[in-house]
Amino acid sequence: MNAQTISDEELDSLFNKFLQMRYPDMSLEISGPIKDDEAIEKCGLGLVNSLALNFERLTYQQQQLLKPLLQRPATDVSFVTPDGYFRVHYDTSGFNAPVYDLSLLADALDSTYRFEIDFLGYNIPPGDSAVNSGQPPDSYGGDNRYDVYIGNIGRIYGYTQYELEIEPGSGRFTSYMHIHNSFAGFYSTGINGARVTVAHEFHHAIQGGNYIYPYNDRYFYELTSTAMEEFVFDDVNDYYDYMKSYFNNPSRPFVRNNVLNGDGYDIAIWNIFLEKTFDYELIKRQWELMPRMRAISAINNSLLERGTSFKKEFNQFAIWMFYTNYRAIQGKYFEEAANYPLVKPISVVDFTPPFKTVEGWANVTSQNYVLFDEYGGDDSLVAIISNGDVQNAVGDLNTTLNYSYTLYSDVSSGERYLAPNYSSDFDAENFNWWSVSEILNNLLVREDTTSYSPLAETNSFAFPNPFVYEKNFNIISIAYNGNSGDLVDFNVYSLSMDLVHSSSALVGPLVNNSLGVTWNVLDENNGRLASGVYIYVIKNGDDVVKGKVVIFN
Repeated sequence: MNAQTISDEELDSLFNKFLQMRYPDMSLEISGPIKDDEAIEKCGLGLVNSLALNFERLTYQQQQLLKPLLQRPATDVSFVTPDGYFRVHYDTSGFNAPVYDLSLLADALDSTYRFEIDFLGYNIPPGDSAVNSGQPPDSYGGDNRYDVYIGNIGRIYGYTQYELEIEPGSGRFTSYMHIHNSFAGFYSTGINGARVTVAHEFHHAIQGGNYIYPYNDRYFYELTSTAMEEFVFDDVNDYYDYMKSYFNNPSRPFVRNNVLNGDGYDIAIWNIFLEKTFDYELIKRQWELMPRMRAISAINNSLLERGTSFKKEFNQFAIWMFYTNYRAIQGKYFEEAANYPLVKPISVVDFTPPFKTVEGWANVTSQNYVLFDEYGGDDSLVAIISNGDVQNAVGDLNTTLNYSYTLYSDVSSGERYLAPNYSSDFDAENFNWWSVSEILNNLLVREDTTSYSPLAETNSFAFPNPFVYEKNFNIISIAYNGNSGDLVDFNVYSLSMDLVHSSSALVGPLVNNSLGVTWNVLDENNGRLASGVYIYVIKNGDDVVKGKVVIFN
């Protein structure tokens, strides 16, 4: 995030919002729009760091008001946590004095470090003395430990303040943490509010210190840190207070890039889903990719490395979101699903046999739940229509795509069988970005039914698969049970069935002593292919063999 990505109006609004969050009772005459002025802000990361990075663009009056808030606060005393990882700064009395047990806070900080650094394997955030070399220690907290400042910071749980860039142009910063002194009136109060806040903010320190900041994917920073609260302190569940926003409006884009409304607190359950479906390492891998690409690309590419994709897993995620509250199934989907809200359908349709067609449009990276209620009958069917358009999510988030879904009251009219009395059809723009699953009377009857190709997999395999340009030699070996010396036609297609490579290949022994062909993993113009799933076809007379390979560029 830099001066070029924030308009003057947005910057003015950020300034006003931050002041009102920090000083909710202040009576300053400030101009410009203010949104959610009665809400509690979970994290001030985007607010404070956007203002700090654009400080020179503010008016003189704004700079004078803001400058004291962008400096380390002076406090009465400090102490080092038992494991020696953190230095905590606080006042012993007055407006900013903490009201919770500081020994419990120290335990929470050290527990956070042990989980996020020792267990998950993230690197330690860079110490501030590395950049403050030559400066007196008191100017950066007293030593090289990570600094935590406690104070009454208004309606904000806490925020990580990035301070000095480690190397010019690196986008990586030293930082320190501010947390509230009481959390009075918040969803999680007292020490529980402090626990989730330190888990949340310390991961922001990891993100901006080891990977990249600034970046216009604030939602990804926040969804990761909010999920980290649940991973570190499973019993607090502060994230419950935010998820209803997404459950009430799942048709809005998952990807968000607006400075003012880009928080991802409400989609923290996406990372909870990924951890339960895969592992913590998948989430860490996304951060390793972040310095080179946008967040949604990092998510998609990390999944491609696992042989799947954002599009596919996003639809699975939508199924998990359906089975919450009274629909929760013990031992399946989200562990705490009974405590989650119910997802809201984008439309409710009266279904009158023999068929009903719904034509609509969807945002990119959106979930669209369409509920069909049988008129005069007992059945209800939910079509979960997921858009996984990663390309437009990076390029033009305002893109909308049209789709058409038809439900039939027989098994033969639609291309896809659902149940003894139902079938369906689905069509859409850019078909390969969609996934559709159906739930009949709360029972999942079909899932992810748009991921098909005329060239389906048969009796072949490729290795390495997935193929990574930076890790593997530039050869993919593809097994083919032909005769050594045969010359075969070898073609490779994208999922949208565009031909990307065509050649003649000689059948011969592969490295594992099987027979097959090799491919240099280049397109028709001898260029590298984009990351994605590709279909290969080997043709030798009437013998045709097909398969799929995942390529990561």
